[in-house]
Amino acid sequence: MGTVEIRGYDRETRILSFTDWEAYAMPPERKLKHWKEGRSAFELARIWTSNGAPDIPSELAELLNSHEATRGSVIRSGITEHETTLPFANRGPRCHDLALKADQGDSGVTVCIEAKADETFGGTVEVELLNARNRTPKTKFPDRLDWLTRSLLGLRAFDGDNGIVLSDLISGLPYQLFSAISGTLLEAELQKSTKAVLVVHEFRTALTTDAKMEANGSILDHFLRLLLARNSAPCENFCLRRGQLFGPVSILERSLPGTRQMPCDIPFFIGKIRTDRMAS
Repeated sequence: MGTVEIRGYDRETRILSFTDWEAYAMPPERKLKHWKEGRSAFELARIWTSNGAPDIPSELAELLNSHEATRGSVIRSGITEHETTLPFANRGPRCHDLALKADQGDSGVTVCIEAKADETFGGTVEVELLNARNRTPKTKFPDRLDWLTRSLLGLRAFDGDNGIVLSDLISGLPYQLFSAISGTLLEAELQKSTKAVLVVHEFRTALTTDAKMEANGSILDHFLRLLLARNSAPCENFCLRRGQLFGPVSILERSLPGTRQMPCDIPFFIGKIRTDRMAS
């Protein structure tokens, strides 16, 4: 697919090498916490700059070309640690590890990358809600959460209308997957793209544990089965394989008066790829 223009989190600084990626890809406070060889941020940078200047990893190119709906897509540009605002306050946007713009003929394709070594998909909805309620000033997270669950699943986040008691169907789900999927769709809408693609890029390294990676896969599959079932798509025994791009998934249009609507007219795809640093 060729060299691609990548800019850092400030949207201005051009990244031309691994050294640039280390310096400009993420805010200093995040780099201090997440930048370590063998972990996802470092490995994402290494795979994208393995030829020197940023270039499309072969795993991603093969994934996009494996599906007739995305075949021929040419990635032109991307932004690291790109933030997409979610409804209800500007705090806590969806932060994509890498948000990419691609062309497919005369149409645009948005590709958002979620990098994982064996890091989890974050806290459960219950944990994230508790964290939000412990912050000041008063949080609008319950409103956002209800928007996410109703938009993606057609399910209320809370029992009753007081926004206090979480639904048992929702409480144990990983919040990060709600934000990742909705953030990808919203970013595609902002880019005026005709397709939205979320790719989980796994990295197996000396610091990862296979059991944790398998657990992540099970959590992702469980969430996707629920997403598909709630959007009238085939889902029995569904498992997302490595190297598979699944879709399109059409999110059902659900009327939510008083707030913005999920962009349901944009077909959604999800894929998974792996870079194995431990392969002989």
